[in-house]
Amino acid sequence: MIVAETTQAPVAAVTGGAGGIGEATVKRLRDQGWQVAVLDLNADLAREVAERHGAVARETDLGDARSIEDAARWVESELGPCQGLAAVAAHLENPHMPEAQDYDEWEAILRVNLTGTFRSMTEFGRGMLERGSGSIVTIGSITAFNSSPLQAYGPTKAAILNMTRNFAVAWGRRGVRVNCVCPGPTRTPAVEASYARGERDPQTMIDQTALGRLVKPGQVASAIAFLLSEDAGAITGVELPVDAGTSATGLWGMYGGVAKLPTA
Repeated sequence: MIVAETTQAPVAAVTGGAGGIGEATVKRLRDQGWQVAVLDLNADLAREVAERHGAVARETDLGDARSIEDAARWVESELGPCQGLAAVAAHLENPHMPEAQDYDEWEAILRVNLTGTFRSMTEFGRGMLERGSGSIVTIGSITAFNSSPLQAYGPTKAAILNMTRNFAVAWGRRGVRVNCVCPGPTRTPAVEASYARGERDPQTMIDQTALGRLVKPGQVASAIAFLLSEDAGAITGVELPVDAGTSATGLWGMYGGVAKLPTA
């Protein structure tokens, strides 16, 4: 008698899954056959995203240790062993000078971006380590590579790069890969809202790119999905910029900027 072999779809959790990059990641993973848990502080939006893409949702606060621990247990009880984590959630901020930093906001950004990411990696990583298999993708930023007026956000993203390498080496021989995707100027709903409020100028951001356009959330999601997949099975401890070439433009601004295409 021949018994058909059945393979359960892999399970992934996406923190910040209700945001622009987060939802795009949920969609891309679902399209690739993953079971996905949408974890977000905004419970209503998380449920809407889950309903749109055939996922499950849970309210999760990355600023609260118990909330992260409970979410990790819930995902495994709801969907099964978690093989992938996309740690997308982040606390954003507007540009300002250092002396204008609000310290309550400083603490909130560090609590979510740095401590929350670390806790997410450790809590979801426990099961991966026990099973000897798993993949984690953190979200850095091109602000991790250079100075910027994002006084708290940028340093947390630089720390995430170092943290990613630490985890990659510590867990690599135990079967868990850890990588980082570093988005550049991305046209997310949050960024669109900042344009509408006059806080940022999209053309200024576009002018800093080599490609002459902003990044789409789906393009960041594609990089995340690739690094989570077995196609990236020999890749760990890397940071991958998805920034329309912003990090490559270097000193071009000192020499008149990147050449614009001639108009007809």
